[in-house]
Amino acid sequence: MNLTSKPLLRMGLGKEVSAMPETRKRTVMSAIDIGSYSLKMKIVEVDEKGNLQTIERLSKPASLGRDTFSMGKVSYETVEEACEIVTGFQHLMQEYESKNYRAVATSAIREAQNRDYLVDQIKLKTGLKVEVLTNTQERYLTYKAIRENLPDHQAIREKGVMVVEIGSGSVEMTLYNEGKLQRTHNMKLGHLRLRELLSSLEDRTQDFPGLLEEYVESHLDVLNFVKERYQLNHFIALGSEMRVISKLCNGSDHIDKLRQITLQDFRRLFEEIIGKPTPLLAKDYGLTGDMAATLLPSMVVLKKCMEMTTADKLFTPQVSLVDGIISDFIDQRFKTIRQEEFKEDVQELARALARKYHADMNHAGDVEEKSVILFEALKKTHGMKEKEKQLLQLAAKIHDIGKFMNLNKHYIHSYNAIKASEILGLSEEDLEIVANVARYHSSQVPQQSHPNYWNMRTRDRVVTAKLVAIIRIADALDRSHRQKIKGLRVQMQGQEMILRGESEVDTLLEEWTFEVKSEFFQEVFGIRPVLKVKRKMANE
Repeated sequence: MNLTSKPLLRMGLGKEVSAMPETRKRTVMSAIDIGSYSLKMKIVEVDEKGNLQTIERLSKPASLGRDTFSMGKVSYETVEEACEIVTGFQHLMQEYESKNYRAVATSAIREAQNRDYLVDQIKLKTGLKVEVLTNTQERYLTYKAIRENLPDHQAIREKGVMVVEIGSGSVEMTLYNEGKLQRTHNMKLGHLRLRELLSSLEDRTQDFPGLLEEYVESHLDVLNFVKERYQLNHFIALGSEMRVISKLCNGSDHIDKLRQITLQDFRRLFEEIIGKPTPLLAKDYGLTGDMAATLLPSMVVLKKCMEMTTADKLFTPQVSLVDGIISDFIDQRFKTIRQEEFKEDVQELARALARKYHADMNHAGDVEEKSVILFEALKKTHGMKEKEKQLLQLAAKIHDIGKFMNLNKHYIHSYNAIKASEILGLSEEDLEIVANVARYHSSQVPQQSHPNYWNMRTRDRVVTAKLVAIIRIADALDRSHRQKIKGLRVQMQGQEMILRGESEVDTLLEEWTFEVKSEFFQEVFGIRPVLKVKRKMANE
């Protein structure tokens, strides 16, 4: 099949992606999203410079979420149905000779008791490997899609924006203030989950919308501080319901009309649907039964979230997870400038987390700086790549946050706090590595008797041990939290690693701690660290 004869469209809104230093062969890429009540696929052709043309875009209904949210697991019949759909997707991929693909699953499979069996069955019956995303990975990919499809995205971020994605099982909220990523939250308030949870109460009250609002408010009350702390002038709404909601608000299904909703039109629609039973909603608005049943829960969540902002309209860019998967493929394949911006967003979120727990930011910054210097100096020895360096940087920023809970064994509290946090874009395995690096930066080192370490995959244990060895040395060099040692330089000499620095004050505490923590480093790398600090007079 000849695809190259078709004209290529620019990425996103008629624009090229950020400057790309590399070119690649023309390829066909497929993105598959196994969602809670639909399976979606997007196939694109990507040219040598990263411009793309959409070839196919499909969506097929399935009831994975209905099973998970009502029974806790997905039934055999539903698995068979999903496998048939994925098989159809696979045949289309073969027709277009799409060898590059990424298939992901979200909350319906992520929360299912039989999750592992589901993924295995799909692999056996279709041959496609499915990646179960964490909440933060899902949000990361969706954010990439937003940047490709929302004009003036950077300006909107600078003025403060709340991004809310309403899924079937959960609501993902992300806050940007003064252009920087501040917070992310995941709440189990998805429209299908709300409907399934509260369906038995609908016939027992004359004010079901009021009941919905009460239930949603009870989950959002912990975020009451948001409006006071952040100036959020904009609101971005995402989710499978947004096309229908935007169409009903604007009275048009033209794509340009669908991308924004005024607050006035939103409120008008909300007042219209309150009190209308599901069958009447379906009849009056020409909706399917499923769509009508989830319309009110989606509107209630949007309304309560909007009240935390000063926005006078909703941006609705009409993007989905498959768009984000494609954007991520472009970023990684062509090493775009935009990819570096995303990485900085993730690091900024870690800084915000450190500030939240009142960490010593100067110490954290010094440990991060010295950790990176050591990482770079050891490149030929440790064999790790850029991804591991980013995980090390994250761990350095937040390694001490456990002190906020308790100074005694603070490293254990750091581990627990990191595990309970949501760091954008990290997989479960990556988050476990970051948490363990923070866990062992202090007095303890990894042991077989520690389940948090030994239950990791073998490769992840090795990576963790290497990063722990590095951060322990970096932390020792600022044991006093006074940043005494300046101008750190590292030189490899045979089986020794010579660290040279300068200081205007006494560094006995740092040197003693360095000796104590060097033992684990030598065990991991087979290299003996040697610290040489030159005393520098203040007037030199």
